[in-house]
Amino acid sequence: MDIVRDLRSLGLAPEELHCDVLVVGGGGAASRAALSARLAGADVLVLTKAPLGVGGSTVHGASEIMSMGASGYGDPSDSPDIHYRDTMAAASGFIDPALVRVLAEDAPARIRDLIDYGVPFDRAGQGAVHGARPGEERDFKLIRSDFGSYARAMGVSGRTGKAFVAALAEQALHRGVRVRESAGLVDLLFDAGGRCAGVLAHDASLNRWLVVHARAVVLGTGGAHGLFTQQVSTAEMTGDGQAACWRAGAELVNMEFHQFGPALVHPYVQLFSKACFVLHPRMLNAEGREFLADHLPSGVTADEVYDEKVFPFTISNASRWIDIAIAREIAAGRGSERGTVHFSFAHVDAQRMQQTMPNTVRWMSERGVDPRRDLLDVGIAFQCLNGGVRMVDTGARTTLPGVHAIGELAGGVRGPDRPGGNSLAEGQVFGHRAGTAAAADARDRGPAGPIQAEGVVERLRRALRPNGSFDAASQSRTLRDSLQRHALVEKNEAGLQSALGIAREVGAALEAGGNAAPSGLPDVLTLDNMACTARIILEACLARRESRSGHYRTDHPERDDASFGMAWALRQQGGEVVRRAVAYPAA
Repeated sequence: MDIVRDLRSLGLAPEELHCDVLVVGGGGAASRAALSARLAGADVLVLTKAPLGVGGSTVHGASEIMSMGASGYGDPSDSPDIHYRDTMAAASGFIDPALVRVLAEDAPARIRDLIDYGVPFDRAGQGAVHGARPGEERDFKLIRSDFGSYARAMGVSGRTGKAFVAALAEQALHRGVRVRESAGLVDLLFDAGGRCAGVLAHDASLNRWLVVHARAVVLGTGGAHGLFTQQVSTAEMTGDGQAACWRAGAELVNMEFHQFGPALVHPYVQLFSKACFVLHPRMLNAEGREFLADHLPSGVTADEVYDEKVFPFTISNASRWIDIAIAREIAAGRGSERGTVHFSFAHVDAQRMQQTMPNTVRWMSERGVDPRRDLLDVGIAFQCLNGGVRMVDTGARTTLPGVHAIGELAGGVRGPDRPGGNSLAEGQVFGHRAGTAAAADARDRGPAGPIQAEGVVERLRRALRPNGSFDAASQSRTLRDSLQRHALVEKNEAGLQSALGIAREVGAALEAGGNAAPSGLPDVLTLDNMACTARIILEACLARRESRSGHYRTDHPERDDASFGMAWALRQQGGEVVRRAVAYPAA
């Protein structure tokens, strides 16, 4: 078929673009992939849904301890092998040992790249020599994260991801990587042999449809933050990559595991890490009443839960009751109009606050907020998907020929738990490997055959079909509200089924017609992606009838290793969800 002709017949005159390697996404992993593919000799095009350096969780992530983990820059006793064992201990059975081994072994070199590209990692003192190899400099300020045997995580004043993207994007642009901003993924395109041949995208700034022909595709579209009403990134991450891969038949793994926890949601967004909770903030509902004690079981004290609190939510210790208490107060209607409770630090000594959470105090001050004077709006915010499109090798290839998945979109190195600092490390390690592998695949690939896009075109036709009862904006709000309420802290069969029913209703309504004018078509297609990715997450949550780490089923509150001590992969076949246990080899 001629996709360009068919798009024109729908009134969607497209622009055609060509490249060796197409990278979709503009965050830390995607920026690294684009640079590495270009360094390997490929002609590289990047599509970013938000302006480069503005969107994505890497750029917007901010906390007292946001950092990247890598051995070799701290205690000489630390090593890639210990980093590997720390990661496996946190999620053995749920993650691929071969991928984790590469993560631990490559992370020091990727840190070295970032140092050489000018990333100003925090220093503990003075005297380190620029250009020293790992192990030769011990001057970096290092953080010992959860599940870490040593302090090995390095940051940049709490805004580490933003510094990464700025440095990598500058390097990529300098070397000739082309960037098309405001261009969101619509769908993957395949040739007659079933190999990915590019993507269909939409440039929102020009209201122009793009058919991008590529010899290899790297997807770094991020997570599913936009499926929740409160999240610590930007809402343009609406599960587009997950949905596109799902429609094409890819396997997704560990989709029931995601990270979330208390976060400031107004006047700016920032998660609250342990550094904030050791100060024991007073938690107040909309009535101005402290409520934590109302939700604590017998024998558990407020001091205990504050002192043990970590981000993200986990049932592994008593700190769970902070998240549970916040969520229950909001669900009971005792939250603010923003769906939040209030934190007060009025009782905390100013000097202690400055010493304990200096980055937070600085960021608040820059926005005119005084944490000792003002009540802070805090909600339960989505932070990260731990599952994603399954990587099948260390080049970040997937079960879809020609498609590499990286960053938060990718699955296989994050399970129920993971050491802090690993997320940024994953983006750098597999971003580099995917870019290099995609460049090699593009060189080796023969001429692409004609694009077979009947399914993609039919999807557009359905979205344009008149349907007076369909309201995309209203459906989107309802979907977000249902996932915020039922798919975060306390999950159960009834709530998950309720949310799944809403996601299915959206899909069914779209089958009947999306009622979109050409100008409103991207919004309807985005809602389609949201509903699809929501169904994947909810199906996975329903299937795991146990509680483990951040996956807390009140109707199945115990951990069940015999039945659920392994990863599960989902894919669609003939319209049905197929689930299988993934037999990751022993570490």
